[in-house]
Amino acid sequence: MKKNLLFAGLLSLFFSFSNAQTSDKEGQARAWIKENIKELNLNSDSNLSLRFVRKSLSGETLRFQQMINGVPVFDTELVIHFSPNGDISYSDLNFDKNVAQISTVPQITKEDAIAISDKKIDVAGMVTFQENKLFVYNKLGSTKLVYRIVTSFEERPGSWEVILDANSGEVLSVKDIAIHCGFNGEETSNHGVKFEKSNSQKFFMPVEEKSALAFESGSAMVFLADPLSSAHATYGDTGFTDGNGQGDTDTAQLNGQRVNVTLPQVENTAGTYKLKSSYVEIKNLENPNKGLFTQATSNFAFTRSQDGFEAANVFYHTDNSLRYINQTLGIPCVQNVDNSHAGVLWFDPSGENGADNSHYSNGVLVFGEGCVDDGEDGDVIWHELGHGLHDWLTGGSLSQVNGLSEGSGDYWAQSHSRILNHWTTSDAAYHYMFNWDGHNTCWGGRTTNYGAVYPGGLVNQVHTDGQIWSTVLMKIWDVIGREKTDKAFLEGLSMTNSSTNQQNAAIAVRQAAIDMNFPCADVLTMTQKFTQAGYTMPAVTTRINCPGNQTVVAGAGNTYSMASFISQTNVISANCSATATQNPAVGTSLAPGTYTVTMTATGGTSCNFQLTVQPALSVDEFVKKNLKLYPNPASTEITVSGDFISGQDIEIYNLLGQKLIQKNLITNEEKIDISSLSSGVYTAKFKGSNTTLKFIKN
Repeated sequence: MKKNLLFAGLLSLFFSFSNAQTSDKEGQARAWIKENIKELNLNSDSNLSLRFVRKSLSGETLRFQQMINGVPVFDTELVIHFSPNGDISYSDLNFDKNVAQISTVPQITKEDAIAISDKKIDVAGMVTFQENKLFVYNKLGSTKLVYRIVTSFEERPGSWEVILDANSGEVLSVKDIAIHCGFNGEETSNHGVKFEKSNSQKFFMPVEEKSALAFESGSAMVFLADPLSSAHATYGDTGFTDGNGQGDTDTAQLNGQRVNVTLPQVENTAGTYKLKSSYVEIKNLENPNKGLFTQATSNFAFTRSQDGFEAANVFYHTDNSLRYINQTLGIPCVQNVDNSHAGVLWFDPSGENGADNSHYSNGVLVFGEGCVDDGEDGDVIWHELGHGLHDWLTGGSLSQVNGLSEGSGDYWAQSHSRILNHWTTSDAAYHYMFNWDGHNTCWGGRTTNYGAVYPGGLVNQVHTDGQIWSTVLMKIWDVIGREKTDKAFLEGLSMTNSSTNQQNAAIAVRQAAIDMNFPCADVLTMTQKFTQAGYTMPAVTTRINCPGNQTVVAGAGNTYSMASFISQTNVISANCSATATQNPAVGTSLAPGTYTVTMTATGGTSCNFQLTVQPALSVDEFVKKNLKLYPNPASTEITVSGDFISGQDIEIYNLLGQKLIQKNLITNEEKIDISSLSSGVYTAKFKGSNTTLKFIKN
């Protein structure tokens, strides 16, 4: 309990930092802008406002927005990324060079604008999200001052954007901007929809009172990742259909594919358990309203016919994915587009008015129920979460150019499901996206083994075109592995903006790998796979990354013979042929002191690290320094650690003085097998010194 409470506090603290609007690199970034102002085709940097800062494994990313008289120009951004070495390694520009200078004083109020918007889209029932911001807008042929009102409400699926002239009150545009999963591979759209009048009143989702988070571990029955994959079955096999329009039928075959999993956190409020953690929370956001499935136990064990099954399934997969990103990969990524969530992703397992679709918008996920319930297929869940990751990493600058976000969602889903090893490479389903929800009578599904190449293979349909992107990422995944590809993908995506195409995203992903000091072989793999997929990859500039600062101890004669640090130095070059040399050279005799070691790559690029040579110690002092032996008592093995002399031996004696074990200490931490010893007291002696330690063998 205490650990969970502490973690939640740390997550909240980190979340506040991750949304900081200041950076000590802002001055350096603005200086770079001035130096490159002609290449960027800008007049000056005075109309740029730093709106978002992100620090992570690949460095620090700053996002500047174009401004006119203090009002942001809609959908504009200059991204500048600093590597961990402090140099600018990537930039991406999305500016409107044709925007006109206009008055930025609105003639109608924000309140009136919301009233007009509500009437236009017939807002009724519970409003789950509403935002109104003033922009300079140049998307409809002329530059205007507008209010952009975005509203989500339970009686109508989606996230509705109304662009309204801030001077006249005229509605200029109405559209659903939620990112939908799609059906039969086609883009879905509610644009031009006719709104039916409702008699219900508008009211807002209640704001929860702030309280201490009370989490406990729980459990749930879920699909990993879907019942067809885990059973190695085909849709239509006996027991493996959705129910033929009769609802989520329980069959022995489908229920048999459920797996009991641990939920690291579920909320416990006075004995009432809810699917809520530090990362994810269940909500009713759209109709139908089927409840939140709270109960008096932390075990959320539902069968497939129960609505709670989809709720527990979505909760487990989203929470698990976000824990993997933040805790395993060490990449900060939480919901950050709606501050009312306090960094938590909201999800509704039964929305979309029951339609066969799902969507992401404004920090929430909503899953439909038509045909196979979307919340039953891990691929659908991870795909929709992928849109959220894209949105949060970029501070709201998700791009659908060339279907980039659709392909990113498909990659994220496939990267997760592939590790479950349900299919072999010879199975067609090995590359399937949405194995349970698609590739059946519901719809055709997608693949990560798409044959088209970029850009000639683009067909201007985001779900189809996104398969080029997901396919090449999985080809990289097959060579360098899941964790490294996931890291490069997420960090690279964080450098993109709302106009980034697949071409520039590929460059950003490879640059993230370089900035995270991936081995040159991995960078070369990326270059080759991206090139084969049709992307034009700029030549890799030779780069050398030194090991961290080192401390050694002088040996005989109180001097240190310089060792080789070349194997610890990573040289990245176009074809990985560059090598490194070091100064001082290997074998140089060094007296105690601190030295700067310079590693130089072929071509002259260099890096430095500090080498500290400590004075020689006597044998006894050297062995005793930081010496540890544990566990004590021990049953099968002991570990000895300390600053040992190179080639030092450890000898183990019984109480009769008989030597039973002798081992050479190669590293400063060695494990010694004592399973053959009888129970009793033993002495560990470090040969060549007077240092001994006693331990007990159980």
